[in-house]
Amino acid sequence: MARSTTLLQGGARPAGPLPKGSRSGRPFTVAVLTVLVGLFVGNFLLAGRGRMDLDPAAPPAGSASPAARVAQLQNQLRARPGEPRLLTDLGVAYLARARQSADPTWYAKAAVALDQSQAAAPGQERTMTALGLLALARHDFRAALGWGGRAHTANPDASEPLGVVVDAQVELGRYPQALEDAQRMADLRPDLASLARVSYLRELHGDAGGALEAMRQAVDAGAGAPTDLAEVRTLLGDLHLGAGRLDDAATAYRQAVAGVPGHAAAKVGLARVTATRGRLADAAVRLDAAAQRLPLPGTVALLGDVRAALGQHAKAAEAYRLVRAIEALNRANGVAVDLELARFEADHARAAGGDAARAVAMARKARAARPTVYADDTLAWALRQAGRPREAQLYARAAVRLGTRDALLWYHLAAVEADLGMRAPAAGHLATALAINPYVTGAAGTFGERKAALALAAKLGVRPPTAGAAR
Repeated sequence: MARSTTLLQGGARPAGPLPKGSRSGRPFTVAVLTVLVGLFVGNFLLAGRGRMDLDPAAPPAGSASPAARVAQLQNQLRARPGEPRLLTDLGVAYLARARQSADPTWYAKAAVALDQSQAAAPGQERTMTALGLLALARHDFRAALGWGGRAHTANPDASEPLGVVVDAQVELGRYPQALEDAQRMADLRPDLASLARVSYLRELHGDAGGALEAMRQAVDAGAGAPTDLAEVRTLLGDLHLGAGRLDDAATAYRQAVAGVPGHAAAKVGLARVTATRGRLADAAVRLDAAAQRLPLPGTVALLGDVRAALGQHAKAAEAYRLVRAIEALNRANGVAVDLELARFEADHARAAGGDAARAVAMARKARAARPTVYADDTLAWALRQAGRPREAQLYARAAVRLGTRDALLWYHLAAVEADLGMRAPAAGHLATALAINPYVTGAAGTFGERKAALALAAKLGVRPPTAGAAR
């Protein structure tokens, strides 16, 4: 494990995986958490953490839009029907369209093109890597691991298949193996893709400083591609926001938007900062605009939470219904959404229209498929919301087993312990949560936990740190 240890030891090797996120499921991230569709089309993708959330009206500077790329490849295939390389490129272009438009029907088209390519020319590394990307996008992480492993065997010198492997291992909770393969990936090519993964693994293992350092180096590594650079700046903003550094987060998000004006994830990040500062009406306007352009479930759910905090309960309920409808569409198109929807249902189990028992059932199913720290947290929170803190305690403890510096994980553990009358451990874990981030903003973009956390702090006699509005 010496190589993995190197990965977790902040700047021990300047040329390798420098110091180091899902939200898979950030965690919707989760995950979240995949490789480079930019391997073929020039756009950065990190499964679970990152998203290619570009406004369809704002293609990357100097490159064809995903729609134009699809049309170009379709024309080429008319002239050369069944050409495997073109079919692979078309499949990846369809993936880019899916991520650009938040329309999961493109995944089915990608599957057809990639399956045809694989049938015509079996065992090509690029095609198998692309099939791994498709599996990651659909949250079929075991299939992704298989395709990534086969692609790596076909070409051990390529770093991209290892990106698929690492992302799949993270989402399967295989953290030691992910560390080993992230080290191999960074040894092969210490670039934006590998450094972003190093950053996330360090973040998961509680090395916040190392995670920040690696992400800053990923920013430097992505300097040649505006889209790539905007993506890692957004991830850098997420790291700052998770630590309660609101000014730094806003700066990173603004830099991302300045580089790529249509970068939806950075705009949502700015809205999260605005909401965290208490400017809820402004945040609602920003989120509504973002959701209109790219209706991702996390954005719509956050919009609903902000509207609920504003007392706009009918509009909040409308947003929550839309979240469920979007997830149903994803599921109908082969995307496994159990963990993401279980998180949403657990967070809203005690609100109007909530169903705690359904949240628990979904969380159990999700954890079986994706045994990550965030799946443990989701099941713990669902059980707690259902009034079953004794069962929740096991999973809440498991959620912090890596020492992840996510305030929400520690707050959830404290809330479960408080329900059980365990005042001393609850106070200690709540103090940890507030020290990590006094706003208690989690990796999944959760909003509104600070009020509940402060109420619990008062009950337990924990003195919270000051959360300055201008941070």
